Formats: sequence, C-alpha cells, structure tokens
Amino acid sequence: MTRRQDFSAEEWRALRNAPQLVAIATAAAGHSGFFGTLSEGMSAASAFAAARRANNELIKELFGPEEIRAAHGDIGELLGSVTEPSAFGTQLQDGAIAATRKALAALDAHQATADMKDYRKMLAWLAEEVANAAREGSFFGFGGVRVSEGEQKFLDKLYAVVKTGDAAP
Repeated sequence: MTRRQDFSAEEWRALRNAPQLVAIATAAAGHSGFFGTLSEGMSAASAFAAARRANNELIKELFGPEEIRAAHGDIGELLGSVTEPSAFGTQLQDGAIAATRKALAALDAHQATADMKDYRKMLAWLAEEVANAAREGSFFGFGGVRVSEGEQKFLDKLYAVVKTGDAAP
C-alpha cells in the first residue's frame, strides 16, 4: 500500500487532481443545463465523500479535505488558462485524460498494483456517477437520455485509459 510520502510532489498532484478533473470534464461534456449541472455537482460531492470511506488508504488520503482544497486550487489555475471558450470542454477533457495517465504512470512506477486497480475502478465509477446524475435533453424531466452523447464520448476516452491499462499518451 502506497502513501503520499512515497510520491514526488508532481506525482501526488496528478493522483490528487485526476479525480476532480474527471468529475468536472464529465459534467461539462453533458451540457445538462442549470439543474442538471447542480445534480452532477452534488453527485460528484457525494462520490468524493464515499471515496473518503474507501477500503483503500491511498484513495482515502486523496479525498481528505486538505487534498480536495489543494486540487481545487490547481484546477482553478487550469480553468483560468483556457484561452478559447469554445474549446473549454475539449481542453478540460484533455486535461483530465492527461492527469489520469500521469497518475497511473506514478502508481506503475511505484509498482502499486493493488492501489492502481482500486484507483482505476474509482475513476471509472466517479465518471459514471456524474454522467448518470442528470437526464440530458429532457424537458422538465420528461424525455432525454441518462448519459448524453458527449458524456459517452468522454467516458469512452477515459475507459480506454483506465480499463485497458493504456497509461501511455
């Protein structure tokens, strides 16, 4: 079992930020509207709280209050660096995938097989929780789909990294 002190500052930042970026990128991919975005945000917050109760000590540590605050600061900087508003979603998704690859590479470098398995599952579960939190394209709750086309495309990109073991860029 690995702990924070086993990782460099850059590796830890990737491990800590990837789940936050995955949640935000999933929500942004859906164009859920005001209430849908609120539901997705609440779903992410609930998932973060559940992660704090995980059986895996590394995951518990990643979702501690101080770590979440630090991740929000890092992600705020990333969001502030978006230069083209029309490319916001794409840049956010690319950032989430890049952070995921860095995090998995860090776990791989430390031969943290059990932690990597749990981390992969956690990222996929987190994205699915957010994607399923609101109906996309509905009118006052009628119609629409649970997972939008944009969310599914992002989930597919994420699955290619977390489920197949593709930690390479």
